[in-house]
Amino acid sequence: MASAVAGPEIERLIQLLARLPGLGPRSARRAALHLIKKREQLMVPLASALEAASEKITVCRVCGNIDSQNPCTVCTDPRRDPSVIVVVADVADLWALER
Repeated sequence: MASAVAGPEIERLIQLLARLPGLGPRSARRAALHLIKKREQLMVPLASALEAASEKITVCRVCGNIDSQNPCTVCTDPRRDPSVIVVVADVADLWALER
């Protein structure tokens, strides 16, 4: 087993980044190094955005979308016809349709 090259905080950051889709251990290590090198420009704002998202994002009680308001932006859009529904498997599919 390879030994840790960095302290526990950095190793934890790498482990958590590696859990994201599309990021393996090597990509997570590169992302962590980039965040650390660009602490003020990237890491601090990212940490703030993650904290705000964790506190404010909720599931829409009408459609199941995720948003910072409830009902969500899609459901409260006055241009929408409330008699028409679209069934999607995942929120990512909804976002793709909304583009």
